[in-house]
Amino acid sequence: MIAKQKIQTSEYQKRERNFIKTVTSESTFQLIVGNDKSGTLMLWQDEYYMEEYLKSSGKDIILSKIDTIEFLKFIKLSNSNHHFSIHPVKGEKAPTLSVDEISKKIIEKLESDGDYYDSLRENNLL
Repeated sequence: MIAKQKIQTSEYQKRERNFIKTVTSESTFQLIVGNDKSGTLMLWQDEYYMEEYLKSSGKDIILSKIDTIEFLKFIKLSNSNHHFSIHPVKGEKAPTLSVDEISKKIIEKLESDGDYYDSLRENNLL
């Protein structure tokens, strides 16, 4: 729990690195998407971080848990101009990423691991 609290209060770059590492990990390989109808979708790697944000934000947020490859397919096929906020923290303005930027970060990590290359190719994500 202490490690999670440290990540929760860390700078954005550390939270982003932790997010990418976790959602591409074989043991996790999923993410949580939050939609507060603002045009920016919020992304978390697990319930702890999401719950911390929900407790402090006071917003109505629709949540979905999705497999990482399915998330990549969804954003590729949706042809939308969604923007994403990785691991938002109440009171801190986090950068927003475009579909291309978030896809590139996740795919680069998956490619560097090597285990997911076939899945990426089979799903037309490369």
